[in-house]
Amino acid sequence: MKHSRKIIYLAGFLFSLPIALASYINSSFMASFVGERLVGVIYIFGSIASILALLLAPKIFQKIGGYKFLLLIALLGALSFFVLAVTQNVWSVILMFILGFSMNTLIVFSLDEILKIFSKDPAIGQIRGIYLIVCNLAWILSQLLFGTILGGFSLRIIYFSGFVLMLIFFLVSFFNLKNIPDPQYDKIKSYKYIREFFRKKNLFRAYGLSFLLQFFYCWMVVYTPIYLHAHLGMPWKEIGLIFAFMLLPFSLIPFQLGKYADRIGERKILMFGFTIAALATFSLFFVQVDWLWLWAVLLFATRVGAATIEVMSDAYFFKHIKPENDEFVGVYRSASPIAYILGPLAAVLIFIFIPSFNFIYVILGTLMLYGVYLSSTIRKSDI
Repeated sequence: MKHSRKIIYLAGFLFSLPIALASYINSSFMASFVGERLVGVIYIFGSIASILALLLAPKIFQKIGGYKFLLLIALLGALSFFVLAVTQNVWSVILMFILGFSMNTLIVFSLDEILKIFSKDPAIGQIRGIYLIVCNLAWILSQLLFGTILGGFSLRIIYFSGFVLMLIFFLVSFFNLKNIPDPQYDKIKSYKYIREFFRKKNLFRAYGLSFLLQFFYCWMVVYTPIYLHAHLGMPWKEIGLIFAFMLLPFSLIPFQLGKYADRIGERKILMFGFTIAALATFSLFFVQVDWLWLWAVLLFATRVGAATIEVMSDAYFFKHIKPENDEFVGVYRSASPIAYILGPLAAVLIFIFIPSFNFIYVILGTLMLYGVYLSSTIRKSDI
């Protein structure tokens, strides 16, 4: 059991490396083809594709099994990285970004499912805490590489590096996960399990918490690199170092919080996380200079809140489902593509009315404050 979890931790680490390398350059790379204002539209289409894929995923998962499903989507993810690295055609760039975006969502879904099979209820928070630490270490390492070495190269080199890393992830999964057992999955039609999901108040609340966090990630991932590079004039190497420091909380926080949540529940910790994220995000509005360490410290503070929210919302959700509820995992993970639809749509409208780009941080901070209220609605009977 422990050996199997270690392989899944390794798979999560290897998958996170290429995703982290590309995540903070995607918006700038797309902008070089379609302009800043249309970048959000591409993310919207990628998110729609992700939602459709998540709706189909449980049926495919049940039919071919988790192992073959993971290998298939890993190969498609690798293909998207390769094409982005070599193509000059704007339509190929858009289509491959959409393919890669949706495949990444499915890989997260698939690894969630496999990890859930080897997680015992009393230790779910601890197990997921370790998993998040391992994955987030990959994010930190990738940004260190970007800030010290890769940031001086063409963005296409980043995508080619991602292609190589995705192939390694595929090979590790191919040789080590073939004996993963599949539980007896629930056979429920899509509209029925979606309806059942949102009828359960605990799952509905978990979805709301996750959606707020994913909306936060959407605006931060899409618009902060553009703001730092295009508006404040920071070079990519400095941005990579800022992001590496910013991501440290994801390796420091999850494990201890996971154990803590297993004992006392998630309510107060979630309220703390949303409060920190809100206050730190508000502070970004007042910073209009390209001081590397000032941005690093403030963005670090936002991720203290986000890392807290991430592990607590996941622990809260997975405590309220069973291993055979793979369709519920798909609904829960749809919070990310939904956020990447509504986030850019909201930004397009907001940019019409706000006087300057940095006002997005005021609005985002306000949304995080709502998360404090939503967390407060958790009761002891929910844990």
